Amino acid sequence: MRIAISVALMLASTPAFAGTQTTAILPETGVVIAQNWSCDQRKTCGKIRSCDEATWYLYNCRWGGKLDGDDDGAPCENLCGSNN
Repeated sequence: MRIAISVALMLASTPAFAGTQTTAILPETGVVIAQNWSCDQRKTCGKIRSCDEATWYLYNCRWGGKLDGDDDGAPCENLCGSNN
């Protein structure tokens, strides 16, 4: 819990990036992350650059579930691998 609070405080004091900065809580760890992604940017795995970005979209965008075509909990298998 102390780590999550420390990360949250550190991120809150970090200057904002150009563009839209958003925060999210990763459900499996409770860690707060800040990213420079927004839900209106990339909606297909072919346009997403990393597994971290794909995971952010999965948990934070209403359309994110489309990135996990086989419903195994791993988005964009070409970037993140598979949970099967």
